[in-house]
Amino acid sequence: MGRVRSSWRRRFVHMPVGQHAVHLLVRVRRYECMACARSWTDDLTHMADEGRRLTDAAVWWAVAEVVLKSKSVLACARDLHCSWGVLNRAVLEKGADVLAADLRRLDGVEAIGVDGHVWRHTRTGGRYVTVIVDLTPRRHGRPA
Repeated sequence: MGRVRSSWRRRFVHMPVGQHAVHLLVRVRRYECMACARSWTDDLTHMADEGRRLTDAAVWWAVAEVVLKSKSVLACARDLHCSWGVLNRAVLEKGADVLAADLRRLDGVEAIGVDGHVWRHTRTGGRYVTVIVDLTPRRHGRPA
């Protein structure tokens, strides 16, 4: 038989509702067994990965915003009221997990195009980007 030994609060960043950021304040309890003195805490891994502040729903929301709406990670972080670093790490990890799990993601790709591009908004320095495009549709007379 167990009893509550102590508790504390954890704050999670959740997906926004409309234009409003949502943070969940969750009470986490530590339990101890009266018979053997072992202890354990509430399992919150169904909400967020171990040690993370972002809920799984918030990470998937950000991935969808970045991938489907071309929204920047910084803009998503501002909407969620969390730091860019925390969100960027979570989005990259989720994206890598999904891509690594899909071994057939490049099936059907026959030709790719690679383009390096630089643009300058000031006299010194510039920003560089490499764009990779699936050109297979062009081989079949359709636009890429």
